[in-house]
Amino acid sequence: MAIPKERYVVTIDSSVRTRDDLFSRITDTAYLGYSSFNGWDAFNDMLLGRLETSDILIEILNEDLSGLTARDREIYREILADAVREFPERLRLL
Repeated sequence: MAIPKERYVVTIDSSVRTRDDLFSRITDTAYLGYSSFNGWDAFNDMLLGRLETSDILIEILNEDLSGLTARDREIYREILADAVREFPERLRLL
């Protein structure tokens, strides 16, 4: 695997209390090009679009997801699992 031009490590910790916090943590760290959006569909589209079109590696360390609701944790994990299956060379879960 070639070394990607862009590499980011995103840590999700106990300070992430809402899905908006989660969205901001990932977009602010990995410079995904969105300043604000609302909803899981937009987050999914943004993440998959960036992984598809960029020479990038995003590594996500999910230290503590307890601030999110159970439903938000489930959706987040599903989105990441799908993205890792589609782009294993560009997204890693640590």
